[in-house]
Amino acid sequence: YRFMQGQYITLKLNVNGEELRRCYSVCTSPGENELRVAAKRVSGGRVSTWLNEKLKVGDEIEVMPPMGNFHTPIDVSNKKTYVLFAGGSGVTPILSILKTVLEQEPDSNVVLFYGNLNESAIIFRSQLDNLINKYNDRLNVYHILDQPEGECDSDFQGVLSSEKTIELVEKYVDTS
Repeated sequence: YRFMQGQYITLKLNVNGEELRRCYSVCTSPGENELRVAAKRVSGGRVSTWLNEKLKVGDEIEVMPPMGNFHTPIDVSNKKTYVLFAGGSGVTPILSILKTVLEQEPDSNVVLFYGNLNESAIIFRSQLDNLINKYNDRLNVYHILDQPEGECDSDFQGVLSSEKTIELVEKYVDTS
């Protein structure tokens, strides 16, 4: 399955005799040579619960071809600053885009504003930290927390409203 950063796949499964289909964004980059999705367990979610509780190594799932147009053309000669916004599990396609840009556009930079309820709700935290360490001169990640568990700069507290995003971009993104 060849996919582009930001695309999603549809999983087709049989849960208790019923065929169910659910779409999940790919959270890897095409350069990682693996296709991964994140299935956050949702209360009452038949597919997410089955994936998290029943799926085991060696099981097979029918996967439909990657789809979606939520991506940007990647070009090794680009010298851009990508400004990305995500909230909660919506970070999955953003993570795919972020990784791809950093891997394939050596002169481009990425700024991610990532909103969550609190620190413990941040999914992919260690993966993002590893990417920051690897691309520290080209990647900035700002966590915006609605209910921080400790002290938090007021710039990074609240929800990512349109007003908040404008303020953050003006203050933390070099647009020159």
